[in-house]
Amino acid sequence: MAKLIDISPLDKVVQYDDEPAKLYRIEIRDLSRGLCGALFLALPLHYTMEMWSRARSIPPYLMLSIILVGYLLNVGYCYYSNFKDKPARQSPWWDALESIGIGLFASAATLFLTDQLTYQMSWSVIISCIAITSVPTGFGASLAKSQLSAGGDRDLTKGWSQDKKKLIACLLGGIMFAFNVGATQEPTVISTSINAWQIIGLILFSLFVSYLMVFMTDFETQKDDEGTILGPEWAEMTICYSVSLIASAALLFMFGYLSGDTPFNLSATWVVVLGYATTLGGSAGRLVI
Repeated sequence: MAKLIDISPLDKVVQYDDEPAKLYRIEIRDLSRGLCGALFLALPLHYTMEMWSRARSIPPYLMLSIILVGYLLNVGYCYYSNFKDKPARQSPWWDALESIGIGLFASAATLFLTDQLTYQMSWSVIISCIAITSVPTGFGASLAKSQLSAGGDRDLTKGWSQDKKKLIACLLGGIMFAFNVGATQEPTVISTSINAWQIIGLILFSLFVSYLMVFMTDFETQKDDEGTILGPEWAEMTICYSVSLIASAALLFMFGYLSGDTPFNLSATWVVVLGYATTLGGSAGRLVI
């Protein structure tokens, strides 16, 4: 009788894409893929006031029902997509549980960094807010491979330099994703309550997610970046994050939130808060556009 779960030591060497690899490195990459997919799908909901308020009023029995239904839906998503790219490593019922765990982490990190959860709140409120937002983030984790995989062979950008491709993709992907958030009042509401440490944390977390998405998750085969300005990992992260911040400022100006009279410290905070979403979209854009 086959085992339901087969446990192997994390330092075990296995064959992966015809090359030997440590099992823990494969696990980290799969979990990173799930985290990026979770944030990519559900981040706009984390910036929604209705989501913050509804979580405080849903009774516990209904919350448990929502999570249970979410888990069953995740099982279905894992059958069709999954965040693990090798069928031999997939187990939909177990992977769906991992997706929920990834969703809990992604939701907790985002809500604390955007000051929608604080240590002064009761544990029941904190748990409710994280639980309800973990459902869509869990969906994103389960669908990570479908959301963030490269397109087909038809490529109209052949002949473009790698730097040009990446910068344009970063700009287009960032604007496409952040446009849904930039027009709302939530980024400005968050900016009025966020403190300096959370701003720093948001910047670092934005760079961290960008790194995971582009350099660790291997959604597509990495191209040869030799001789390009954006070749080094630190250079691509820094320049593309700067592009994302500029795009965020442009969106806020276009929607009338920023003007020449806006104080610099307030403007900078708004840009960083929206820049979290723009960076995520820009990172995905460098993979799928």
